[in-house]
Amino acid sequence: MPAPDDWAGGFGDATVAAAMLDRLLHRAAVAGIDGPSYRLRNHQTKADTIRAGVNSRAS
Repeated sequence: MPAPDDWAGGFGDATVAAAMLDRLLHRAAVAGIDGPSYRLRNHQTKADTIRAGVNSRAS
């Protein structure tokens, strides 16, 4: 998901994006989270396994 700073490009208009974010975040607690996605960890493991298999065949 893009950062809120990048939403203007998605909506095509910075004013519209600012208005929508204002309404979404009015009483919200916003937490910025950096680092790898816990939700996608299984996907990353499978992708790494496939990539290693392809690379070993190519060598």
